[in-house]
Amino acid sequence: MNEKDLIRKRYFELRDKIVLWDNAYYNEDKPLVEDAIYDKAYNELKELEKQYASYFSLDELASSPTQKINAKASDLFTKVTHKTPMLSLNKAYTFDEINKFINNVKKVTTFYSFFVEPKIDGLSISLTYENGKLIRAVTRGDGKVGEDVTNNVFQIKDIPKRINYSKSLEVRGEVYLSIPDFENLNLTFIKEGKSKFANPRNAAAGTLRQLNSDIVKKRNLSSFIYYVVSPEEHEIKMMQDSFEFLKNLNFHVSDETKLCKNLDEIISYIENFKHRKTHLDYETDGIVIKLNELEFYEKLGFTATFPHSAIAFKYEPNTAVTIIEDIFITIGRTGVATYNAKLDPVEISGSTVSSATLNNYQYIQELNLSIGDLVYIKKAGEIIPCVIGLVNEKENKENFIKKITICPYCGKNLFDNETGLEQYCLNELCPEIQRRKLIHFASKDAMDLNGFGEKVIDLFHKNNLLNKITDFYNLPNKINEIRNINSEDFEENELIKNELSKLRQKKNKLEKIEKNSMELAKLREKISKLQSEIKRGKTFRDGLIKIYLKSLEESKTKSLDRLIFAFSIKLIGSKVATFIASKVEKLENFLTFDFDSLIHFDEIGPKIVDSLKKWVSEKENQTIVNEFINLGLNFEYKSNKLSDKFDRKTFVITGTLSKPRSYFEKIIVQNGGKVSESVSKSTHYLIVGEDAGSKLMKAKALNIPIITEEEFEKLLNN
Repeated sequence: MNEKDLIRKRYFELRDKIVLWDNAYYNEDKPLVEDAIYDKAYNELKELEKQYASYFSLDELASSPTQKINAKASDLFTKVTHKTPMLSLNKAYTFDEINKFINNVKKVTTFYSFFVEPKIDGLSISLTYENGKLIRAVTRGDGKVGEDVTNNVFQIKDIPKRINYSKSLEVRGEVYLSIPDFENLNLTFIKEGKSKFANPRNAAAGTLRQLNSDIVKKRNLSSFIYYVVSPEEHEIKMMQDSFEFLKNLNFHVSDETKLCKNLDEIISYIENFKHRKTHLDYETDGIVIKLNELEFYEKLGFTATFPHSAIAFKYEPNTAVTIIEDIFITIGRTGVATYNAKLDPVEISGSTVSSATLNNYQYIQELNLSIGDLVYIKKAGEIIPCVIGLVNEKENKENFIKKITICPYCGKNLFDNETGLEQYCLNELCPEIQRRKLIHFASKDAMDLNGFGEKVIDLFHKNNLLNKITDFYNLPNKINEIRNINSEDFEENELIKNELSKLRQKKNKLEKIEKNSMELAKLREKISKLQSEIKRGKTFRDGLIKIYLKSLEESKTKSLDRLIFAFSIKLIGSKVATFIASKVEKLENFLTFDFDSLIHFDEIGPKIVDSLKKWVSEKENQTIVNEFINLGLNFEYKSNKLSDKFDRKTFVITGTLSKPRSYFEKIIVQNGGKVSESVSKSTHYLIVGEDAGSKLMKAKALNIPIITEEEFEKLLNN
């Protein structure tokens, strides 16, 4: 095969992939690959068309995915032809590409500026108003024909149904689902046993295309409007002015915009927004750079897919390429099996990565993964490495690794859950489940047992000192056995140094208050003693034992909700555990409590009730609870509530305040209120500080009372 044939083969392989991916993304709301993989293939296709144009016919080039939007209007909705095409945006990945965009602008004008805004990761929408009334809402579709979703858009609270403007008006923007609303929706789906949405964009697209508008209303979609069609008809000359025009008509517009004069200012915005976007309550997939002077848009022109008057900059994804050396599973504390990949070590985001998650078996099937594959990996949320796709697609679509059906830790069969998406080891005596339960029990969010790290727990478990969670409280009777353990895994020096650091912090705080107190003298003595021991290289075994015993003693006074969370009951997170504890009140009531009575509360679904009832019905768990009680550890629920002043009131906090956000959250909860991440019609107050974000605009649109920090203090004192 000669060079031309090879290039044509690769070209059509890329085309077929992109058409498949576009259909899944635009029409089925189920993306098959990550943006990083899509963009890489798309850019390669563009480069082949540019570099080897003579290898292809005009018809082949004209029908390329780079020349059209591979979306279509659904037959479930009335199709509407856009009077003005809804184009996508050309993409830039480097500052040089932005500079080329600016140089193109310079060809038509020497008087220019740029209006920069976030690129919202949602579903494009067109809204038409006649005599101030919303008469039609249409999705982008393929850019020429979209879907009439007017009935569903009427359920989106921040889209005005009437505006104080009599001229015919078409505006465009993005419908999205906030991150808190997305998380709440997925929690609801989990409770109902349904599959979760992959991301907020899919959830928004799937919601807007619902045939039942009541579902749309419940899911709490939001919008950002950013474009006025035919701005000259409304005497708008600048993109910046169009935002003011939209804002005055009560459309929800971004408050993260900026007017930039040159490339340096655009770069500064890009670099600052990279950190700023992580604190927003909605997802963005880049920024949009628009020429501010609208009069030059027509001169700049457009292609079949995008205008030359704007460009989208996409941040470089945290991705790398490496080889899968092995695929294995780990078992969690609730028995759930997670597939993982052992990788040829690779650098990503400043650290060496040698393993990554593959989630579940369906994920492996969808990506067609097997050992030896060259794959893309990225850091999900910049923390957990994740395999996101193959570098080279395989012709055999069934060449992936076979499903693991035996637990590698206990040898028992793994079972699928009702959705078929997860596998579980149901053997409660599985050594790995027992180990994970012990580690979770001692964790910071559970019983917070200082000094009991994973290595120490493994060491005690290996020496038969820790086999079940109640064994922690029998350790004071086994001091001699602990002293006789011969191992370097104690990490003695590190723990003692941590203790020394805490003592120093406590001393420094006390010195600011009272320089000559008895307590301060004792602290100084302890610090001096520890320093001397470190210098002499003394063994710290006895010091460690003191830390363990002190931590265990302190944990006995913790609230019941901590213990319930520490039990590792399926579906019971820390928030749900707190709610359950508030109803159960004492540990002695837990085994006989009527969990069916909780089903009427919003916090609890039937899956959670079933999980609780199953847990308390098992003899091993009954024994655990009774052992705690026999040890004199009848944990009680300890509410932090001080008053009912904010009873049934929901607060949202935004902006920079004089004290940490946690300070206000604690006060609100202690006085019977709730704190939410997103503004909705059920919000009672929005507390605002400096640089308040989109939550402020949404609160204004919903007429939510907006209060300052000082007004909050007055509300509290009154």
